[in-house]
Amino acid sequence: MRFKTIEEYDKELSEMEEDLLEMEAYIEKHPEKFGVKGNYETYKQVYKIFENDKKRFLDELNTICLILNGNLINKGLNVEELFNLSKHFNETENITTNLLGNKIDHENLIVKEIAQGSYKITFSFPNPTEEDVKRTSPRKKGLMKIFDFINCGDNIEKLKNEAGPNGHDALISYKEFLEEIVKHNADFTLDTELETVKAGLTLEQCKNICENLNV
Repeated sequence: MRFKTIEEYDKELSEMEEDLLEMEAYIEKHPEKFGVKGNYETYKQVYKIFENDKKRFLDELNTICLILNGNLINKGLNVEELFNLSKHFNETENITTNLLGNKIDHENLIVKEIAQGSYKITFSFPNPTEEDVKRTSPRKKGLMKIFDFINCGDNIEKLKNEAGPNGHDALISYKEFLEEIVKHNADFTLDTELETVKAGLTLEQCKNICENLNV
């Protein structure tokens, strides 16, 4: 089974629960139908597996992928470069969360995977929840604010308006993150929610922001 949203997953669970109730009612009326009872026990086990797998699906939905594309990327990134990219992205997510007025104790994003080719760093929130998927959690709102910044492209005024009157620190952090991207002569994309939410900037856009965003 392949789903794109937690709502689709929960709908399937609910339909399976209804099927089980119908099977239970039938077995109660027809206890001699041993074949139906065997099918019921098998289906019940499938339901339990599917129910227990929900945590993995939440984790998959909350995966965040930072992908760098550029001439130098295939040469690989050293440990310090990986640390700096991850650090500045994590700090940007933290400060955009604060920008939205969410006063929480920040948790560092978890690096789940590093893949070479175009260079991809895969992050996740610690202990992802349904609230993260539904974008109601403070940390998910902070992450989505980064997508809002990226979608401004290199329009400086639009970016400042998106940050708002209290967004000075957020813009500083965002600029520092883009400066790390520029060091690798790379375009970048960011995606989440099984790649259904995507945004990106070209190297030239990153350079333009870094040169003209005075914060």
